[in-house]
Amino acid sequence: MLTITLDFRHLQDRDALYRALAQQSHCPFTFGNNLDALWDWITGGMALPARIHLRHAAGLENSETFGAVLALLEEAAQALEGDLRLKRD
Repeated sequence: MLTITLDFRHLQDRDALYRALAQQSHCPFTFGNNLDALWDWITGGMALPARIHLRHAAGLENSETFGAVLALLEEAAQALEGDLRLKRD
């Protein structure tokens, strides 16, 4: 199982998150650095099953920087019916 760790203490902005996710998920092309590209990669390109460990993400659901990404990850986890799991701490 592919395991990705996104530690929000070390991610300054959304581009840093995209880079970390693309690198850890072995994305073979230049990632589009937007929500559409993230959705396409997670739901159609990335190796599944996978677990994304969201470290220090508590309270960021409503942030301007990371809120939309966290919502997209939750939606993808639901759409992929267990092939993508999110772990938060």
